[in-house]
Amino acid sequence: MILIIGAGSVGSNLAADLAESNDVVVIDRDADLVDELRSQHDVTGVVGDGRSASTLREAGIDQAEIVVASTDNDAANVMVCNAAKQAGNPHTIARVKEVGLFETWQSLDEGLGVDTMLCIDKLAAEAVVRTIALPGAHAVDTFADDQVEVAEFEIGVDTPITGQSVAEADRYASATFAAILRDDDVIIPTGETVIQSGDCVVVIGSLASISRFAEDVSAQPPLKSEDDIVVVGGDVLGYQIAQQFEARGWTPEIVERDPEQATQLTTRLRSSSVAETDVTNIGGFNPNVLTGADLVVGTVDDNTNYLLAQLAREFDVARTAAVVDNPEVVDLFEETGLDVIVHPEDIIVSEILQTIYEPGPEEVSVLGHDDAEVLEVVVDSESALAGKALRDVTDQLPSGIVIGAIVRNEQLQIPRGNKIIQTGDRVIAFVDASVAAEVAELI
Repeated sequence: MILIIGAGSVGSNLAADLAESNDVVVIDRDADLVDELRSQHDVTGVVGDGRSASTLREAGIDQAEIVVASTDNDAANVMVCNAAKQAGNPHTIARVKEVGLFETWQSLDEGLGVDTMLCIDKLAAEAVVRTIALPGAHAVDTFADDQVEVAEFEIGVDTPITGQSVAEADRYASATFAAILRDDDVIIPTGETVIQSGDCVVVIGSLASISRFAEDVSAQPPLKSEDDIVVVGGDVLGYQIAQQFEARGWTPEIVERDPEQATQLTTRLRSSSVAETDVTNIGGFNPNVLTGADLVVGTVDDNTNYLLAQLAREFDVARTAAVVDNPEVVDLFEETGLDVIVHPEDIIVSEILQTIYEPGPEEVSVLGHDDAEVLEVVVDSESALAGKALRDVTDQLPSGIVIGAIVRNEQLQIPRGNKIIQTGDRVIAFVDASVAAEVAELI
């Protein structure tokens, strides 16, 4: 049984993903949220405070194999994990925002009763910088110890592959066209599938091949070390993003309105500069912050980030990125034409699924706003893939799966039809979310 405490966006998405093939119990104080999950998915709902011993007992915490604490309160999530360990021996997962708490957990050899702790700001910062480093990518993730990259690109009117079939566009030595996201549909392409302007194409392959693909389909060149990068917001998230940029050789400027926070940033960051400006005060906003910028990253609140994106466009900023917290406004941000949009809750769901699926897929990534998943699996003798040629695998698995890459003995193998999958191979597969649980069990 999987027990989820907190039925917000993360908890609800997890329950929806897991309910089809797992016994799921959800706890939340909001009766309406619990009732909605009960009616839409095959889950058991308990209304109450997840920190309450009686509520946890009612939910059957002593029977739980996995406990996910996904409330908005870091301390409460740690409390729940401790209570779960007192009641039994489940694998405990805590979602936290405070980086200091995460670092404390690491220093305690992953203690505090938490087996897996996921820090939202650290994961979001990594996703922002990783995606920006690949021009034109909407989402990026890496697999097989960073040997394989999965990326999503929007196809414009004038790209070299627009209007071509997948077979015609397939000229990247170690890259596979895994899916086409068109409107609200996930299309598993064949060689005859025509790539249209406005499509989002998911490509899986080596880092070099994905970089070449990005150069071909993106109207933007890669960022150079001398380019001007402005990170708006100097709180924990902004600081983490600045650190990630510095690690890659860039020297961003951080814009922070709080004088004390700005001073702390100046002393903590190695090469970044800090400007004390209140971007939420349009009347007192200094436009010089945006003038000449090559990239602006919004890390404040959703409203400010949205306004910032509009201002950046007025000042001809070449690229814009934003971290968007509210899932209800992600579509609105996408319509503004931002180059990179990171929704931290999608990342957290992906990471939690990765942990829950073990010892099945070693890695799980969510793309296309929960419409699809990317699985990494080490093939064993029980796998439906073992000893079979790729061309035969598709007949034995549900529709909605593409084998995007195979890593054998730390070498990337091109996944063509005559390739025999061996035990010990690492297989990276793109899977329609509707069959992801079934596929994970089979492979």
